[in-house]
Amino acid sequence: MVYSPLTQAGLFLVQTAFGLYAALVLLRLLFQAMDVDFRNPLSQAVYKVTQPVLKPLRRVLPMRARVEPALVVLLLLVKLLEVYALSGLRGYLPGLIGALLMAVAQSLSLLMLTLSALLIVRAIASWVVAAGAGYNPMLRLLEQLTEPLLAPLRRIIPPLGGMDFSVLLALVAVQLVNILLVQPFIVLAARIMVQGL
Repeated sequence: MVYSPLTQAGLFLVQTAFGLYAALVLLRLLFQAMDVDFRNPLSQAVYKVTQPVLKPLRRVLPMRARVEPALVVLLLLVKLLEVYALSGLRGYLPGLIGALLMAVAQSLSLLMLTLSALLIVRAIASWVVAAGAGYNPMLRLLEQLTEPLLAPLRRIIPPLGGMDFSVLLALVAVQLVNILLVQPFIVLAARIMVQGL
């Protein structure tokens, strides 16, 4: 379907706004799950942006584990609102079941995209440091976020001749999960939405 320029602009703005905020919520979720240093400037920035919305949810869903329930719920709510906002601009409103499934599917897709980006940036940053650039606090943050994924892979295939293949293996694993599980889930959710459920 071809939309008017005004509708296309609205779709772009909604996707951008909700996408950026969902990414910040997911980053905070990963920061807590990976126990990163919250004194890092990026950690502080993400904390300040997400805290006003998260604080009321914490009263209902207190933190009891490393993966905070309130953050998971907030991420799903942001994605659910995005689904309804985009659907409304396209001229229809999906049923709650389909919209919820799509919110979960898109959250998982965002997780796969974020993990891939973190792994790629870490690989590039490590090459820059190896080439003689100074150590940056952001590299420490990347290490804290990705090391839980890479350490088990290094035990399977240790570095060979100074070459660490763990990042490549992790990227392949993330892409396989995305292709085999997440993308079919998105297709299923879209079909359910079309049926009006």
